Amino acid sequence: MTLNFHKMSFNSSKKDWKSYCETTFHSLKANLHNWGKPEFIRPITRIYYIGVFDCGTPNQTPYISEQALNSTILGRKTVVDHCLSPQFISRMVLDNPDKYLCDLDTFREVFWYSCRTIVVTAEENRMLSALTKHRGNKYTVDVPTNMKYNHLNIKLFARENLQTNWRYAKPADTNILEVPQELLEYEKQFLVE
Repeated sequence: MTLNFHKMSFNSSKKDWKSYCETTFHSLKANLHNWGKPEFIRPITRIYYIGVFDCGTPNQTPYISEQALNSTILGRKTVVDHCLSPQFISRMVLDNPDKYLCDLDTFREVFWYSCRTIVVTAEENRMLSALTKHRGNKYTVDVPTNMKYNHLNIKLFARENLQTNWRYAKPADTNILEVPQELLEYEKQFLVE
């Protein structure tokens, strides 16, 4: 059989994040037996990260950093920050499989909040990423997730809704993120003192 790619039509419509979520759920379950083995930690947590990253930006916040806002106005490139660190959330999921990997609906909630994004500059994204470190078998978190933007003094602006142009964004009331309590509790064991 020969496939004629010139005649095939590919659906380029918006990605269905739930398909990525369910695929990630089953992939993690299939690899759970290797969780905790040092050589498997990064490959397994990357399964979750890639699922979140590849599903697009279904859970956009109305937030943009001040620097990213200025870049946008000047026509410069910006990036999105998955502000709740999906690869770290995968550790929480895998360390608590009885809660997160036994029920797809529970997993879907965690996956959804992992998809939360804020528009930032590439440099800000690099600085935010540097606040969590994985060296060998040691994982550390420098700053609680809800305080990352505050810690780096990243000022946020918010637009009224996702259809409003960024140029109408106003300073946000705070740069302290709303984060699920379960994540804040879990990350305490990794916080650098």
